[in-house]
Amino acid sequence: MPPTDTDCNDQNIINPPITQADGCSVLPKMQCHEIQQGQDARLEWVMRTPNGEPVNLTDCATSCSVAADSCSEAFDAAGTPQCGVTLRIRELSGYDGPTDCIYSVDVDIVTAATGSVKAYSLPDAITRYPGVYMEEWALFSDDCRLIFSNQAVCFVGRGLFGISSDGGQWNLGPPTVSEIRLSMRDNAPNDNLLLDDIEFDAAEITQAVLRPLQFWNETPPPIGVLTTKTFPFRELWLKGIQAYLMQIAAANYRRNHLAYNAGGVAVDDKNKARDYTGYANSLMKDFRDMVQAKKVEINIAGFSGSVTSNYSGMF
Repeated sequence: MPPTDTDCNDQNIINPPITQADGCSVLPKMQCHEIQQGQDARLEWVMRTPNGEPVNLTDCATSCSVAADSCSEAFDAAGTPQCGVTLRIRELSGYDGPTDCIYSVDVDIVTAATGSVKAYSLPDAITRYPGVYMEEWALFSDDCRLIFSNQAVCFVGRGLFGISSDGGQWNLGPPTVSEIRLSMRDNAPNDNLLLDDIEFDAAEITQAVLRPLQFWNETPPPIGVLTTKTFPFRELWLKGIQAYLMQIAAANYRRNHLAYNAGGVAVDDKNKARDYTGYANSLMKDFRDMVQAKKVEINIAGFSGSVTSNYSGMF
């Protein structure tokens, strides 16, 4: 193989891929940074309008260079960002309770004219705990006003580096994006001969990771509020992820179905909603049955006693 031009020193600079549809970028769609547990991750971003157009930051960057003294009052409970761009990040589900911290990360403007910015290294409290996190990139003026912000997600995949000294943490965190794609056989365009593309982007996968947790937390009885960092039931979780992904795909096929004839050739390639919906319903039934069985088991053990298991202390 010929030498590669990919620089090893740049592998911790993470750009979120932009979803493509029929060769066109879907700029308004949520984007996702994918990083590995323990990685010294430096996230890059382009500040955009709601329509996905890059924002020229030149005037704001200039005003920050001659900014007055810092603000006299805190902007909010998490503090006061400096003039310019700041990244805030927290666990996505919002169920983390007292430990659900909002972390602030300093950001440099790389190219003001194109809205390109880059954050400093993410804190260990994020990179060493696999899960899904909400990002918000905000531009502040020199007088402590929030001008606008963009939201994204960050998926921290499980690995064997940056692990905790607590062995109980080693198997926590969601299935990785690669594991989820493997379970759906959606690894690359070569896996999908008719689509010639992957079917699910990372943002859709992160939503499918979150929704089984919401179902668990909001379904009675209320037994243990869990997050993307603490949910322990891996097969149940993966089954729910697959079900929600199939629902997403079915909705897309249903919305875009249009049979037509062209030059005597009948085309009906989007007529898949029924098949996808049927498979989604089957997966969803399995998932909900597993949730019910697990909650019954935990509930019974709670009032009648239990023997020690690998899940002891998680609830």
